[in-house]
Amino acid sequence: MKTLFKYLIVLLMPCMLFSQSEKPTEAINGTYYLMAAEKGIGSKMTKEKLFQYTAWGNDNVLIVAACEKCSPVMYKYNKEESEAIGVPVFYNAIGLYMITYDDESFIMLVPANKNSKDWTDFTYSNFYSKNKAKADAMTKQKIVEFIDE
Repeated sequence: MKTLFKYLIVLLMPCMLFSQSEKPTEAINGTYYLMAAEKGIGSKMTKEKLFQYTAWGNDNVLIVAACEKCSPVMYKYNKEESEAIGVPVFYNAIGLYMITYDDESFIMLVPANKNSKDWTDFTYSNFYSKNKAKADAMTKQKIVEFIDE
């Protein structure tokens, strides 16, 4: 696990110049638009998700859901890794990373090989933004370029 975060730090260090460097706050909360549609209620696809940053026990978490009544996905805030690379990073138990892109956007990704230095090889990735135009303009290639910088 240490090696994984070392690679993450090395790959994302340049991103510090372009992303928020503060600790996450409730300013994250709101509706986010997606680059690519994901499953929502039942099998219906959605291009919107609800984000909420909150405390859960002793942890700070980012909760993401397709609707108010939908089952959420919870991402734990990784303080050490976030401080090391200068942007808030969230991680969940099934291997999804939520990485701050800028003040109103996140990149969610699952590296194909978590032990590889090349995190530009994704099993899955998506882009979430409060700005619909930014979400619509994002591409998988731009995600790769962001991670590769």
